[in-house]
Amino acid sequence: MSLIYMLWGVLIGVLMAAPLGPVNLICIRRTLAYSKRNGFAVGMGAAVADTIFGAIAVFGLSSAMGMVDRVDGWFGIVGGMVLIAVSINLWTRHPHLADVRDTVRDRLKGAVGAFTLTIMNPMTILGFVFLFGALGLGDVGHGAGNELVLIGGIFFGSSLWWFTLTRCAGYMKGRLLDHHLLLINRVSALIVAIFGLWALGRNLI
Repeated sequence: MSLIYMLWGVLIGVLMAAPLGPVNLICIRRTLAYSKRNGFAVGMGAAVADTIFGAIAVFGLSSAMGMVDRVDGWFGIVGGMVLIAVSINLWTRHPHLADVRDTVRDRLKGAVGAFTLTIMNPMTILGFVFLFGALGLGDVGHGAGNELVLIGGIFFGSSLWWFTLTRCAGYMKGRLLDHHLLLINRVSALIVAIFGLWALGRNLI
C-alpha cells in the first residue's frame, strides 16, 4: 500500500506545481538568464512550501480548511504586494549575458523568494484539500506510515516537475541574446504584476 500512496503523492506534487503561475515564470526566466541549476533552486523553494502545505492537509483536512478561512485575506494581500514588488524588480532590470553571475548565494536567494511566494498563497493548501478529496485520500492518516509516504511523494513529484521544466527551458539558453533577456524580463514582469493585482483586488474589494 505504501507504494500506492507514494505514486499518489508524486501525482499530487506534479499537479500542484505544474499550473503556470509566477513561480513557474520566475523559474523559467532564471533558467534562461542564469542556468538550469539556478532555475531548479527556485523550483525547490516552491517544492518545500508545497510539501509543507501537503503535510498540513494530510494531517488534518478540517484543520486545513479552517486555516484557509482565517489567513486567506491577509496572506492574499501580502502575497499580492510581494508579487507586485517582484514585477517592478523584473521590469527595471536588464540582464546581460556577459554579466551573469550564477552564484550559490543567488540560487539560495531565488529559492527563498519562491518559497515565500508559495507559502503566502493559502489557495495552495485549498488545492491540496480538493485534490485529496477528489482522489479519496481523506483517511490517509489512518494507515501506518502512509501519511509520511504520501508527503514524501508530494515533494518528489514537485521536484520532478521543476527538474523537467528547467531542463526543457535550458535547451533554449544557447539561442538567447541580450535583447531576448530584456524581453523575457518585461513579459514576466507584466504577467507577475497581473497575478499580484488580481490577488490584491480579490482580497481588498
